[in-house]
Amino acid sequence: MAFFALDFDGVLCDSAEENAASAWKCAHKLWPDLCKEDYVPKEVTQRFLEVRPYLEIGYQAVLMIRMILEKQPLSAFRDELSQHCQRLLQKSELDRETMIHQFGASRDCWIRHDLKGWLQSHRFYPGTLTALQKALPCHAVVILTTKQERFVQLLLEGQGIVFPRENIWGLDRKIPKEQLLEQFLRQGKNEIYFVEDRLETLERVCERAKLANVKLFYALWGYGTEKERQLVRNNPRLTCLELNSFNALLSNNNLV
Repeated sequence: MAFFALDFDGVLCDSAEENAASAWKCAHKLWPDLCKEDYVPKEVTQRFLEVRPYLEIGYQAVLMIRMILEKQPLSAFRDELSQHCQRLLQKSELDRETMIHQFGASRDCWIRHDLKGWLQSHRFYPGTLTALQKALPCHAVVILTTKQERFVQLLLEGQGIVFPRENIWGLDRKIPKEQLLEQFLRQGKNEIYFVEDRLETLERVCERAKLANVKLFYALWGYGTEKERQLVRNNPRLTCLELNSFNALLSNNNLV
């Protein structure tokens, strides 16, 4: 039995437009004088899609919306995101935990009033749900994500996927993915396949000697940039994975 550790956003689900919409709803409440419209403007969504590859943790989407309204250049998102997020938190007299709560609350409000619309704002990558359904009876599968766990559970349920809640490791648990992989190894999970679309996360895994035998896959269909894809191709520790190959891997019942 193989052990699959899968990222969620950028591997199973494309949530970029929902991120923009939920982040705007949150920003609208935090900064009503700045975010005056009830719904995210199309030009803001388009810009968010361009800078989405640099999002590290979900709550930062709200601060990225404000950066977009400040007309920050691409380099600010690419090279200075953490600094700008800290600046905007301080300027707004907020902290990280409060922002996480506020962002989650904006999604909860949307879900309460328009569950169908919220579900439809997401797109699962072609074939991933079918492959996941085939994998669940044959392999151990966990989801490692920086999204809050209840939203992952709700999205999977909305697609008819029965997925064990305890196998979703999200933002609520506050454990880096590389630490979780080490934890799984200590529990005897030896044949680990880790699929992720964020190069920085994969590089942190590469730095840990204890994770040398974990099979690392970079999801080419996710939110990565062309520069990152080239870096992955030059890293012998990482394997580039196309979407159809990922679906085939997940569906393979013959993996040990």
